[in-house]
Amino acid sequence: MMGRKIAEAMSNKSSRQQSMVLEEDPFSLEVMVIPLPRDFKQPKMEKYHGSSDPVDHLRSFVDLMRLQATLDAIMCRAFPPTLRREARDWVATSPKINPYI
Repeated sequence: MMGRKIAEAMSNKSSRQQSMVLEEDPFSLEVMVIPLPRDFKQPKMEKYHGSSDPVDHLRSFVDLMRLQATLDAIMCRAFPPTLRREARDWVATSPKINPYI
């Protein structure tokens, strides 16, 4: 179901919009300027393909990040690499948001 919703969202984007997204950062400047800690480790977890429970994937990600006492801005940047295919494309084409508002 989630995979279908993501695929529908992607089909509504023009190829020009999709290529533009690949050229810019998906996060606000406030998120992008926070440096990664020297000892930061990307969580090792199964990538989310869009067919399983997205809440379970997100909870697992947050739990792993909290073990490192990771800042929210770093979590934002570390999350997309845990996604694959349509799920990653959906995040990449979503409008930018400022999580600090």
